Amino acid sequence: MKLKDIVGYLRERNKLSLRNVRTGREIWHVFISRISLVLAGLALLLVLFFVVLATVAYTPVLDLIPGYPGSKSREALIANIMKLDSLSAEVGRWEGYRARLAKILDGQVLSPDAADTLRRQGVKGTVSARIGLDSVLRAEMTGEESPYRLREGDEDRSRSEVTFEMLPPVKGVITRPFSPKNGMFGVEIAPAPNQVVLAVLDGAVILDAWNPETGNIVVVQHGGNMVSVYKQVAKAMKSTGEHIRAGEPVAVTDRLIDNKIPHLTFELWYNGTPVDPENYIVF
Repeated sequence: MKLKDIVGYLRERNKLSLRNVRTGREIWHVFISRISLVLAGLALLLVLFFVVLATVAYTPVLDLIPGYPGSKSREALIANIMKLDSLSAEVGRWEGYRARLAKILDGQVLSPDAADTLRRQGVKGTVSARIGLDSVLRAEMTGEESPYRLREGDEDRSRSEVTFEMLPPVKGVITRPFSPKNGMFGVEIAPAPNQVVLAVLDGAVILDAWNPETGNIVVVQHGGNMVSVYKQVAKAMKSTGEHIRAGEPVAVTDRLIDNKIPHLTFELWYNGTPVDPENYIVF
């Protein structure tokens, strides 16, 4: 059978009609060929394919199939992966914190390494070197009668190489380091909006005020002539005269306004002289 005959056979027209049984009158008719039937079948299959594909992609129909990992399962899997990644990052940060805290307790000066530079998100410069007052402060804080001296077990014996430990007031990125020559008597931190500001040590609130330059300000007096200052807070949570323990909230950071991250200025003063908070706290 020749190709021409095959093409003619496929293109041969046939009449499909609808007639009234009683009168024999033709009501409706259509001319079709075998090739048109094949093309119509392929088109129908293609339409069905896209309908099924859209149903699977944009509807939760797969969730109705027992044992099939539908969209909810995928969302739960992605959420668990993100939580695991966040947990791994948090563990890494705590390991870095522990290592830096050990150096601080040993009296070493921290120098920012690559990981610390990434954590500070590109803050230029290095941690300021200790001034002479730092050594005096550490000696006083580690003295036999110091309330910040750490104890070991039930022996009631002071550890020989430790100093006091300060808590970070907030979690955030240091945007301006300690620089008294430039009028920066503490560090400027960019924390998360509406974050609770914590007291770094036990003490008593000696000032709760507001002024146009620093906004709301809270000042806490600690033992050993140590004073901590929290500037640019949105709201103070303690009033003048209240006693406070380390880790208790003293204020709240400002909210996010026009996509601008609020800032907190934190200062440490010892015997009336500012000291670099980064020498005592791992932010």
